[in-house]
Amino acid sequence: MASKRRLGLETSKTRSALMDAVGNVMREDGYGALTARSVAERAGLKHQLVYYYFQTLEDLLIATYERHIERYLARIELALESEQPLHAFWQVHANPTDATLNSEFLSMANHNEAIRTRTVEFGEHVRRLGFEKIEKLFRRPAGGQDAVNPFAVTMAITAIGSNLGLETAIGITGGHTELRALIEWCIDQLEPTSP
Repeated sequence: MASKRRLGLETSKTRSALMDAVGNVMREDGYGALTARSVAERAGLKHQLVYYYFQTLEDLLIATYERHIERYLARIELALESEQPLHAFWQVHANPTDATLNSEFLSMANHNEAIRTRTVEFGEHVRRLGFEKIEKLFRRPAGGQDAVNPFAVTMAITAIGSNLGLETAIGITGGHTELRALIEWCIDQLEPTSP
């Protein structure tokens, strides 16, 4: 049985630089342009270093994606712990950090099972987390199901905010100001701002 080869340290600056380079290649040239050479060149390194720090290019992509969604999740968790979680949750999604990279990873999820699996897990986790944190804001009418519920609000904020970010990233801005005003008005109805 062949032994697993030794890899560079996970805390290495070079390893981090390779993951940064993956993001840069994806933003500028799309995920289809990812190769060990293109990533290493973008990082200013020799392509052999990709395989010193990662078993495969796929492992590098997955590590980059996991780091990306961990950072995004940290922003979401911080927002949901704030005094006005709906307003803060909206700000995370309405002003996404790196909408272009998000779009590339979503496109990649259509063709890469490992990225798809992580994307589904992340999306479902964010919805559950949003539900748990904002459920207390909703007053349900006695004996009835309110159409405005935490899942619907969490999903609407995520979907609309993400769409605004993606459109802004490619240069579409028509109607954004008006849509932002509408969503913020709706959120104010559910979570009034402090006087």
